[in-house]
Amino acid sequence: MDDDNTNRIYDYEDTGWEENRSKSLHDPLLMANVKDGNKNNDFASSSKTVRKTQKKGTMSYVIKQIPTHYLKFGATYNNDFVLDLKKYMNVETFELFTNSIFGPYADIHTCNYQGQISKCLLLLEIEQDNSNEFHVRHANGNMLRFSIKEFAMIARLKCIGDLNDFQYPNTSKSSLIQKYFSNLVKSNSVSKGQLVNRFLQSNWDNDRDAFHMGILYFLNIFVLSQLPESPIHVNDFLMVEDGTYEHFPWGQRAFSRLMI
Repeated sequence: MDDDNTNRIYDYEDTGWEENRSKSLHDPLLMANVKDGNKNNDFASSSKTVRKTQKKGTMSYVIKQIPTHYLKFGATYNNDFVLDLKKYMNVETFELFTNSIFGPYADIHTCNYQGQISKCLLLLEIEQDNSNEFHVRHANGNMLRFSIKEFAMIARLKCIGDLNDFQYPNTSKSSLIQKYFSNLVKSNSVSKGQLVNRFLQSNWDNDRDAFHMGILYFLNIFVLSQLPESPIHVNDFLMVEDGTYEHFPWGQRAFSRLMI
């Protein structure tokens, strides 16, 4: 097999991408728009919504109609977090990170997010009653199920534990918030975007603070994959500061955010 083709990342701008992808992945939206020898890149010009037809008694799709406009999916995580940690933490503090419970993630391979895969999965999602599972109809008619068990095997995060065991009094104050988010002390709450911006400024008082901020940065930029405006609870700061974050079931929270 040609290594160049094996390692190649295919892009939507490649010649013939629409036709090849629709045939190989059975994309229901693109298959309707592809004709032999005539490829039209302006799929949004279609005047009708493609309706999914299903036989009586078969599985019911969550998305009943396929929109005529582009369905664009983007990643909220930063796969280059290791480069950021090395850049904004010194050698000693980065070594502390590699020796923490999240150390194995420092060796994670670089990968590229393919939004088209997410679109295909969502278009094939099946209605069912368990909000903690994601069901997808396979090409052969079988149903594929994704639950926290599969998530735990992939993420290798702790998924068992009682979240109520990690509560703090409402009067608890975070030293990190007081030091690096002085304008937010009154609200005692920091958003993901504010945390990211502050981490990228570095300039820490000591290595311990740099390490703790690195842990929080990693959790929010990669593990939890939240939107920039999402608030970070003060308990997360407190757990990192006192070390109890090592016992917290981050997998539970990450999975619940994924299933929202």
